[in-house]
Amino acid sequence: MSGPAPSTATDSQSARTSPGARTPESASSLECCAPERTARERARAARVRRAAIDPRVQAARRGRRALLLWGIAMFAYIVTVAGRTSFGVASVQAADRFSVGSAALSLFGMVQLGTYAAAQFPAGLLLDRFGARRMLVAGSVLMLVGQIGMAFCTVFGLAVAARVLIGAGDATVFISVIRLAAAWFPARRVPLITQLTGVLGQSGQVISAIPFFAILVHVGWSPAFSLLAALVFAAGLGCLLLVRDEPQDGLPTGAIPVLASSPWLVLKDVLASPGAWAGLAAHWITLFAVNTYVVMWGVPFLSSGHRLPMNQVSTLLTIQVLIGMALGPAIGTLSGRFPLRRGRVLAVGVTLMALLWTATLAVPGEHSMLALLPLACALALGAALSGLGFDVARTGVQPMSVGTAVGFVNIGGFGAGLVSVFLVGLVLDLLAPAGNPGLDDFRLAFASMGVLFALGVIVLLVASARGGLRPVPRNGRPLTPAEEIGEEQAEARAGSGSAA
Repeated sequence: MSGPAPSTATDSQSARTSPGARTPESASSLECCAPERTARERARAARVRRAAIDPRVQAARRGRRALLLWGIAMFAYIVTVAGRTSFGVASVQAADRFSVGSAALSLFGMVQLGTYAAAQFPAGLLLDRFGARRMLVAGSVLMLVGQIGMAFCTVFGLAVAARVLIGAGDATVFISVIRLAAAWFPARRVPLITQLTGVLGQSGQVISAIPFFAILVHVGWSPAFSLLAALVFAAGLGCLLLVRDEPQDGLPTGAIPVLASSPWLVLKDVLASPGAWAGLAAHWITLFAVNTYVVMWGVPFLSSGHRLPMNQVSTLLTIQVLIGMALGPAIGTLSGRFPLRRGRVLAVGVTLMALLWTATLAVPGEHSMLALLPLACALALGAALSGLGFDVARTGVQPMSVGTAVGFVNIGGFGAGLVSVFLVGLVLDLLAPAGNPGLDDFRLAFASMGVLFALGVIVLLVASARGGLRPVPRNGRPLTPAEEIGEEQAEARAGSGSAA
């Protein structure tokens, strides 16, 4: 005996009310809209295809992406400068925390700058081998460990070891940002971007001079350095997730491929290049005094020597950064437009910088904040001029060696800065063995930097006599003015060129 037949009415109603069912009315509506939707899809696909083959659209996309990636890497460099200059702001508190005198205190600056300078060659070789993104992340990890160590250690030796880690991580950042910028921006804009990288990075001094110093004074040592550790972590994470070594859009690029070049060939090219030596000397004479002042002895000179209140000290450091931000793009533009006149720009700027330093140290008596503004201008000018060293080296070596050449140039200002930090501390200890050096002691100690300045000028003159200040093509012969103009025009049309 068969069971009851299914209810067709119920099934029909269920089919009509099912969410996924297509009723005749809905099918008719879809058929009516299908031509319109298909036309929109075809138009959208056509726009995508045109954008994919239109170099102007691709160039615009690359420009926006380049600014984004450079901005992320710049944040990492700004945080790096804040960490580099933080100990100079905290040197008075450090003397009490670790119970040390001027000579021992200068050891912090020495080991940081010494590690930074010594790591430039290895960092440059690794940069040419592995690319900017990996080096930025690796440097951030080292600095993070170092800043955490600075925040919580109370033993002098452990604090020195933490500064070593900070210096090693610091060594990877700037050269990676320069290489990254050259990979993404057109060649004619690279000198300007190089200058902007240098001067905008100095805004890290504002972080160390204002929020870091305020936390240090009002909250304590550990929270202040913990702030720097948190900023380093954020910067490293941003580089890991968002930074890429070079464009992949198929357009001509100034990027230097990450190749397994022989380290010995790279070193030979750099050490034999007059342009690399001229860049090192230019960086030396413009930046070593800035590092001596900012990393170690500037705040004691202003607060203990001239007896300025700390709010005025912070103001002077901030003004110095702002002046540098104004001067850097102007010098970068001149370097990009007139590459054969870089030597003259450097000579005028260095002369003015030396005159301002001499005037500040020669006038007796304590100075007001306004009277010390010329010194702030000299420091800002030196920081801005130091970027010329990278432009000179960038056009003075083969493409495979640019990362190492940038690191080699960095040795100039930071290696001489290391010696200068120790020299100033040594003179202060000789003049004031009981501690608490006076203003005249600071003047004589800073005047001792003139010996290092003269040595740097000699190196620059020797290198420039060998053609070091003139761009060099791949065949190793210095360019004539007409050849330089022709090469610049060709690179500008291609939107690419030598990288830094």
